[in-house]
Amino acid sequence: MALEELGVTFVKVGQIVSTRSDLLPPEFAQELAKLQDSLQPLPLDVVKKAIADELGRPVEEIFGNFDPNPIGVASIGQAHAATLKDGTEVVVKARKPGVVEEAEEDLEILRQLAATSAQRWEGAQEYDLVGIVEEIGETLRAEMDYVKEGRNAEHFARFFQRDESIHVPKIFWDYTKSRVITMERVRGIGILDIRSLDKAGFDRKELAKRVVNLWLKMVFEGEVFHADPHPGNLFVEAGGRLGLIDYGMTGVVDKEVRQHLAGALKAILDRDVDLLVESLTELGAVSPAGSRENLRKDLKHVMAHYPKLSMAELKDTSNLGELITMLRRNHVQLPSNSFMLLKALAMVQSLGKGLDPDLDFFSLLEPNVNRILKERYAPTAIIRRFPSAVMDLATLGMELPQRLNRLARQAERGELRVRAEASGLERHVEHLERLVNRVVIGVIAAALIVGGAILLLASRV
Repeated sequence: MALEELGVTFVKVGQIVSTRSDLLPPEFAQELAKLQDSLQPLPLDVVKKAIADELGRPVEEIFGNFDPNPIGVASIGQAHAATLKDGTEVVVKARKPGVVEEAEEDLEILRQLAATSAQRWEGAQEYDLVGIVEEIGETLRAEMDYVKEGRNAEHFARFFQRDESIHVPKIFWDYTKSRVITMERVRGIGILDIRSLDKAGFDRKELAKRVVNLWLKMVFEGEVFHADPHPGNLFVEAGGRLGLIDYGMTGVVDKEVRQHLAGALKAILDRDVDLLVESLTELGAVSPAGSRENLRKDLKHVMAHYPKLSMAELKDTSNLGELITMLRRNHVQLPSNSFMLLKALAMVQSLGKGLDPDLDFFSLLEPNVNRILKERYAPTAIIRRFPSAVMDLATLGMELPQRLNRLARQAERGELRVRAEASGLERHVEHLERLVNRVVIGVIAAALIVGGAILLLASRV
């Protein structure tokens, strides 16, 4: 209630933090989750004025019918059902007046508080408060621009254009601007309205797989993914087609992040702790303040406790708390782009489990992970990366003298600091010994072959 009274920015803070189980105890996250769907609507005259001011004409001149009761109230905008003059059913979403100015002012306050906390509170390093504020700011700015949301919708319409089982609503650009968006209305059964789905005769097990695969296709085959798989954003239409709405929150997944994420997931599936630590490091999740060897030991402990690493086992509050505590202790902190991706996958898994409690999420995930890793290490992919690697090597060669000179100057001024960690050295020494043994055996074998050849030639002479 306090956050709702403070306004749009703090509502968004509460919404985002409610999904960050690494930041708050479960009871706080559960309370803040109420901000997702319990907001008070704006008066109808305020909404109509916002639409008229943005589109330049009264609502009555644009729409044949405009439902006075909102079908959705968010922190940024409010949605109403309507019809165009030709009878086309649409949804009109209007941004609340003054939210942009209010949000920027609040974000600046939060930014200053985060920066001050990071300097004066040692525990702030575990949470990356500045990064969290930046994440909130990026999410807010993206959601406040309805033109961008419309373009996002059109991007996904093109991405799924060959898949007739997915319905992305059409955007009506004549009635869409920065503060107002008008889109085709999607009618169907809410994805978690189990009673209605069963009554309509839908196979929920099959629906669960389709929902999960919908997001896996975006994540592992596209460049952008829908980052808010909320139950209210997905509908099952009469013919079984999935209608996906609300494209204000999207995430970008580039090839590098996808490959590192695939490596981390493969490590989890194969119980490979070393690969998991390496993948987390490549993702930028392991802070310099953390010990990779301690993280390795703790991950082994976690995997020993959860032999299947199923989400059912991690649902228990104490187990999840233990896992989060371990990650904090080792300074593991996912970058915001990776976190948004994993959050979306977790929400999708929840949707799938809501439809089919026996859904095996990882069995659907594994083929995508294996394909990405196969593509990464394919000979053709290595050949494609070769010219870039040569350029990087040439650039390093040209810049190396300057970098060495800079290091020498820092050493002379006493500014150079070297951090060395010997933990886990035994494992690397063992690996080196095995490697040396193989080289020695190879050399001996080569000597024997050469010697034998010489003796054979000498005997013929």
